[in-house]
Amino acid sequence: MGAGRPHGDDEALSGSELTRRAKAGVFIVSTRGLVILLLGFAGNVVVARLLSPHDFGVVAIGMSFVLFAGLVSDGGLGAGLIRRAEPPSSEELGALSALQLGATLAMTALAAALAVPLGRIAAVTAVMVASMPFVALQFPGRILLERSLRYRRLVAVEMSQVLCYQAWAITTVAAGFGVWGLATATVIRALTGAVVMAFVCPAGLVRPLPAFRLIRPLVGFGLRFQAVNATWLLRDQILNVCVAALGGVAQLGLWALAKRLMEVPYLILQSLWRVSFPTMSRLAPDEPRATRLVQQAVEVTSVGMGLVLTALAGSAPGLVPGLFGSQWRDATAVVPGACLGLAVSGAVSVATQGYLYALGDAQAVLRATLLQAVTWFAVTLPLLAPLGVASVGLGWCAAAIVEALVLGRATVRRIPVRLFRPLLAPILVGAGSAALGWQVSARGGGTLWSGLAGGGCSAVLFTAGMTVADRRLVRQTYGFIASSVRAALSPTRPEKAG
Repeated sequence: MGAGRPHGDDEALSGSELTRRAKAGVFIVSTRGLVILLLGFAGNVVVARLLSPHDFGVVAIGMSFVLFAGLVSDGGLGAGLIRRAEPPSSEELGALSALQLGATLAMTALAAALAVPLGRIAAVTAVMVASMPFVALQFPGRILLERSLRYRRLVAVEMSQVLCYQAWAITTVAAGFGVWGLATATVIRALTGAVVMAFVCPAGLVRPLPAFRLIRPLVGFGLRFQAVNATWLLRDQILNVCVAALGGVAQLGLWALAKRLMEVPYLILQSLWRVSFPTMSRLAPDEPRATRLVQQAVEVTSVGMGLVLTALAGSAPGLVPGLFGSQWRDATAVVPGACLGLAVSGAVSVATQGYLYALGDAQAVLRATLLQAVTWFAVTLPLLAPLGVASVGLGWCAAAIVEALVLGRATVRRIPVRLFRPLLAPILVGAGSAALGWQVSARGGGTLWSGLAGGGCSAVLFTAGMTVADRRLVRQTYGFIASSVRAALSPTRPEKAG
């Protein structure tokens, strides 16, 4: 390794090894997301029986400030080091750590000062914000592990955090500490992550080194990168406020439940987004290989996500009331539009977003995100009164199409790929299969069992229809899934010495 670089932190990966790690990462991160979702659901069930809705509201306020603190302290600078061809030096990582640690300590001090005059809610928020300095200590390790696609180690950190959080939260709330148990569990989660990161990352915990000049070149890309995340966060909050103001709190509740239902396909997409960025960063200079990977990504995702989204849409009329009660039946109106939107934007964004970031073109992604948000509001808000919560699903669909068009245009200007032709068959077959499954689910009485029957019917019809329409795409998709599972379950190869 060069002087000043962390020992064993970065390495040149062969094409086959890069492919193996990327495929393994997709399965590992997807599985990790599902396990965390199930653990979180089980923990919430236990804690909800011990706390009041007001207590959960207090924690939700605190979590909003934690998300904001994380957004500000990160600044997108870590993404700049992930996409760069040259490995980050120990001095650069130390400078980044010093900046983020200083920012989070300042926010913690401000929150603590405001907690005294503002009362209990502010005090709970201050405790939760105090977790952010421990999160900042993990950033250098996360950068190194993301760059080398070592997702087993990252998942070890994240699973340790979740298990410690749930254990602490359930124990302290049951012991009578109430909302303070959840607040302190946030600190325990971040502290656990910092400790585990020190063991699993080759560089350990990087010593902070105040030297902003070393990371100044990363600021431009970092701000644009983080502006995308900020737009998503603001879009969701503003949309919630608008739905509540124009449609009432009941409509907001229906939208919140529908959004929670859509977390399952989102888990798959998030794993693909997360893996595609560092993978594309390694391949971007090799235009032919990058072109092949972008093309394969849109083809595989269109079929794989098409199957998941078709089954979800077909099952909705029975799944929602069967799981949550008949009072939530109207939430199913969101699902068709949301699934269609994800089928379009999910496949295109997985294929293009990581590639554009790898080229340093965060501006194109930001432009797509801003236009997506504007379109969502422009379609949803005028239709909210006459159509109810279904307008949110229609807005989601329209916004997704706009996002896909903007990302696609930015990509095809650089490499010769066909992004929308592979979507045609999965979308047409998926729409027909979902419609038939919807009828089975609805006419079966709107029960959980009819929902499962409708979803199964949709999945079978989609698979059969796609096999007839494009057998090559189906074989390619299932081949990718099988190779991802094999790569994830295969023994870890010995790492090269630094």
